[in-house]
Amino acid sequence: MFRFANIELLWLLLLIPAMTFGHIWLTRRKRRQLREFGDEELVHSLMPNAEPIRVHLKFGLLMTALACLIVAAARPQYGQSERVEKRQGIEVMIALDISNSMLAEDVAPSRLDRAKQMLSKLIDNMADDKVGLVVFAGEAYTQLPITADYVSAKMFLQHITPALIPTQGTAIGDAIVTSVRGFGGEEGKSSRAIILITDGENHEKGAVEAAQKAAEMGIHIYVIGIGKPEGSPIPVPGTGDFRKDRQGNVVITHLNEDMCREIAQAGKGFYVRCDNTNTAYRALEQEIDKLAKQEIETHTFTDYNEQYQSFVILALLLLMIEFFIFPRKNKVAARWNIFRTPAAVALLLMVSAPTYAQKEAFDIKKGNRQYVDSNYVDAELHYKRALEKAEDSKQANYNLGCAYFKEQKLPDAAEAFEKTIKVLDAEKDTARLANTYHNLGNAYLMQGQADQAIEAYKQSLRIRPKDDQTRYNLVKAMQLKQQQEQQQPQQQQQQEQQQQEQQQQEQQQQEQEQEQQAQEQPSQEQEQSDNMDKETAEQILQALEQDEQDTQEKAQRPQGKKRRLENDW
Repeated sequence: MFRFANIELLWLLLLIPAMTFGHIWLTRRKRRQLREFGDEELVHSLMPNAEPIRVHLKFGLLMTALACLIVAAARPQYGQSERVEKRQGIEVMIALDISNSMLAEDVAPSRLDRAKQMLSKLIDNMADDKVGLVVFAGEAYTQLPITADYVSAKMFLQHITPALIPTQGTAIGDAIVTSVRGFGGEEGKSSRAIILITDGENHEKGAVEAAQKAAEMGIHIYVIGIGKPEGSPIPVPGTGDFRKDRQGNVVITHLNEDMCREIAQAGKGFYVRCDNTNTAYRALEQEIDKLAKQEIETHTFTDYNEQYQSFVILALLLLMIEFFIFPRKNKVAARWNIFRTPAAVALLLMVSAPTYAQKEAFDIKKGNRQYVDSNYVDAELHYKRALEKAEDSKQANYNLGCAYFKEQKLPDAAEAFEKTIKVLDAEKDTARLANTYHNLGNAYLMQGQADQAIEAYKQSLRIRPKDDQTRYNLVKAMQLKQQQEQQQPQQQQQQEQQQQEQQQQEQQQQEQEQEQQAQEQPSQEQEQSDNMDKETAEQILQALEQDEQDTQEKAQRPQGKKRRLENDW
C-alpha cells in the first residue's frame, strides 16, 4: 500500500506550474525587448555566448529537483504488510473458582485474592505462550478467549469478583468442559494445559469424567487447591458478618483435597495446595516448563517503510547536473555566484526536510527499542521528544499512548490515543484507526468509564466488524455499565431512608410539643384524650396484624420457576 505521511505538503507542487508560467513570461518579455533594441539576428550575433536552450534546460532541472524535494518532504511510504511469526510456546486455560467460598480468609488476604496474585505472577513470566481465562461458580463462563495479549489478561484478572456470576455453587465439571472448548483447533496437542484453581467444594457431578475426557485429548489438568482442610467461615462483604445456612448456622468452608487429587489424577496432571508461601507457584511453573513447546502463530503488522530517500537522491543528482550546465558558452567559473540562483534554495529544502523527518523517526526508533525492553519510562521520554519535532505524528502519539498504558497512566493514554485518532481520521487510515479505537476503549474500561469504553469499541467495530476481541471487550464494558446502573438505585434507596429518618424525627418533635400542650389543659380533657389514644392504638395494632397476614399470603403464592440452590457458596 502506497501513501504519504504528510500529504498536505503536496499542495506545494502548485508552485511548479506557477513558476513555469513566470519563466515563460520573462522569456517572451526578453525577446520583445531584444526586438525593440534592434534587428534580432544582429543582436544575436553581438551575443555569441548566449544559448537560450541551456537556460530552459537549467530551469527544467531545477523544477524537477524541486518537485522531488516536495514529494520527499511529504514522506512517501510503502511496504505495510501482515507477517506471521512462529514462536515456541504452550496454550494454557485458567479455570478460576469465584464462588462465595473463595472469599474465606484462611489464606491471606483471601482465597480469591491469593489466587489472583499467583496468576498475575505466572502471566508476567510468560513469553511466547497463549493464555485464556474461565471463571465458574454455579455456572462457567469464558472471561477471556485464549490470546497472547498479557496486558488484557491481567486487566480482566483484576476485575474478577463473585458478583460476575449470579448463580452460586461450584460446578467444576462445567469449568473443565468450557476450558476445553476454549482451545479450539486440532486435538491431541501436548502443549495444552488447564490450570484449575478451586477449594474443591464441588456441588455438581461430572468433574472427574470431564477431566478424563480432557486427558484423552492430550490436555493436562493441574489442580491448585486453595484454603485449609480445617475450614474457615465465609465473610459477607460490607456487613462484618459471616454467611449462614438455612438453619441460621455459620457456614464453614473446607478445602476438599481428596476431590482435587482425584481430578488431577484423572487429568494426568498434579495437585498442589496453595498457602501463604510460593510453593504452589514454583511447582506449577516447573510442571509447565516440562510441557513440549510447539509452534504458535501470531499475526503482527509491520510499519510503513519510508521511501523518501530515492526522491532526495534524484533531486541531488539533478541539482549537480544543473550546477555544471552553464547558461552561456563561456566556461569561466569565476563569474558565477551560485547563491544568486534558485539552486541554493532548492538545496536548502533538500537538506532541511528529510533531516527533520530523520530526527523524528530516530527518536521513535529509540523509543521502540526501550519499549521492547520494557523500559516504558525511557520510551515515553523518546516519544515525547519526537512529538516536540512533529506534534501531529500519529506514530509517536500512538506509541506514547501504549507506553502510558503500560505505566498504568490511563488518562494520559486515553488522551494520546484520541490525538492519534484525529490524525488517522483526517488521513482515512482505517487499518490503524480500528486498533487505536480498541486501545482507547481498553484505557477507558480500566478506568471504569463504561460509556466512553462502549463508544470506542463500537467505533472500532464499525471499521473492523469481525474483530472477536473487540466484540468481547464491548460485552465486558456493557456488563460494567449494568453494574454501575444497579448501584445507583441502591444509593437512591439510602438517600430515601435518610429522608424518612429525618421525617420521623420531625414527627417525634411535633408529638412531644403536642403532649406538652395537652398537659396544660384541664383534667377532663386529659381523660378524653387518653381514651382516644387507646382507641387509636387498638386500630394501629389491628392494621399491623392485617399487614402481616397479607405478607404471609403473598409469600405462599406460587412464583416463577427459578433454580434453587442447595448451597450458595
